[in-house]
Amino acid sequence: MRHARLIVFVTLLAVLGALFVTSVLRPIYTATALLVVEPSGNVLVPSGTSHSDPPNTGAIDGIVEIMRSDPVLTRAMELADPFELADFSAGLDLQPLFLGFFRIDAEALAPSEEGRGQVLSRMHNSISINRRGLSPVIAIRANATSPEFAARLANAVGEAQIALEVEAKSASLRTARDLVDGQAEQARRHVLALGQDWASLSAEAAEPNAIASSFQPQLNSIAQSLDLARDQYQRLLQRSAELEEQAGLQLPDARLAARATPPSDAGFPDMKTTLAVAAILGLAVALALAFTFDGLASGVRSTDELAEAIGVPAAVAMPRLSASRFDGTSHADQVITAPLSPFSEGMRTLQVNLQRSLQSGAGGQVIFVLSPGDGEGKTTTALGLARAFDVAGRRVLLIDADVRSAALHRHVDVPLSGGFEQVLSGDVDIRQLASMVRKDPLSKLSVLVNSDRSAVPAEVLFGGPVFANVLRGVRASYDITIVDMPSLHWSAEAAYILPHADAVVLVASWGKTERTKLREALVAIRQAHPGPVPLVPVLALQPNVVKWPAPRYEQGYSSR
Repeated sequence: MRHARLIVFVTLLAVLGALFVTSVLRPIYTATALLVVEPSGNVLVPSGTSHSDPPNTGAIDGIVEIMRSDPVLTRAMELADPFELADFSAGLDLQPLFLGFFRIDAEALAPSEEGRGQVLSRMHNSISINRRGLSPVIAIRANATSPEFAARLANAVGEAQIALEVEAKSASLRTARDLVDGQAEQARRHVLALGQDWASLSAEAAEPNAIASSFQPQLNSIAQSLDLARDQYQRLLQRSAELEEQAGLQLPDARLAARATPPSDAGFPDMKTTLAVAAILGLAVALALAFTFDGLASGVRSTDELAEAIGVPAAVAMPRLSASRFDGTSHADQVITAPLSPFSEGMRTLQVNLQRSLQSGAGGQVIFVLSPGDGEGKTTTALGLARAFDVAGRRVLLIDADVRSAALHRHVDVPLSGGFEQVLSGDVDIRQLASMVRKDPLSKLSVLVNSDRSAVPAEVLFGGPVFANVLRGVRASYDITIVDMPSLHWSAEAAYILPHADAVVLVASWGKTERTKLREALVAIRQAHPGPVPLVPVLALQPNVVKWPAPRYEQGYSSR
């Protein structure tokens, strides 16, 4: 919850990014054709052969691999023609969008083999072929930028597989027919040779001087061989005719059981799914960043931790205010403008704790507000505390002794005529100091501000008698003097200023001020002050998720 804004911002950014991407991507349509493997064998087969046996797994997996090959896709390319390369565009292809924006013609198909290679590459990326479980069904999924082409492409792949399979079976039978024709040709020649031998031997037996009975056995043998050769030749001719007939009547082992139809909706991008996934991923990244930033924040994060580091019973918490601050306004204005706010309640708690810690005696009390580093809410705390004392009926002076940043005048809208640092450096007589005091526009608080940053050394500003004389004078004139002093980053200033303190408010920033800096600040305070000084720690800039107590006051409660 401490990083709720970061989590919401990153998650919203992821969703908006996904929305933008899905808006600019070209829609991709997916069509599916179903091919069923049913082996049929040859149409004319010897009797007694069965074709009812189901195909085995290896055969179906082999068909799937064949369908993914270049020859099948090349035939599918011819069946699916005409088309363009843009018809195969993937969902993440932003090239058509940029080409259209700059009015550049789309990429054209290259001639001959180069263009065929381009199309084959796109087809491999656009088509997926998978078997459905252990069934004989093969699913052909085609992705395209138009629903009609997606259906045509899926069907073309199935038709190409069927056509090539039939052609392969027919080619195999015709190869066998060619072998049979070769054997028939040899048989024909053998028949012709035997016929010539029988005719020649018959002519010799018919001569006048020949003995016919001596030629009869040979004639009978040749006649018998001739009859066998003629029978073999006829069988070969018959087998050749059968093979030719089978080649023309072949059936494929697969059929298109369900042809693809043009899909009605685009399968990519899926707006709802994409936004849901983007929201989940964005939330995961945001949480990771939140935990990372939270882990990197090595500073104190609770009043108990701050009190333990300082060595005091308790610390005061100040909430982080979300309103923007401009010159002349301050978060400390809430002490006057919103007296029931958590910030005002925190300031009153700090004022009460200091009032209990201060020793009663003659003269006013001087409270120094400091912080270990810059930008930790020190000036806002000093102004809010001064206004809280003013609301309580005390005469209060707020002095801007932070001459290195001179930030107080940006919080209080008062006219500037010289600066406190000019008095300390001796450029302005100390007797003119009273004329430099201004009234807070929102309260009776007196304010002594600086007009600009000073580069005068600390020993000149705070080490001389002028600063001590100023404090003696304000003690006599005011009940409470709040001094917004430089941060302990400027250690020399602290060494000169802190010995004059009646109480010290140490401001630490939530998640920023480290324990080591607090210990160094505590050592600096103890070394600079000759005796024990009341020390009240304040944990400023706590996140808004902290549940602040908001007591109900009577409607008549007001600032003064």
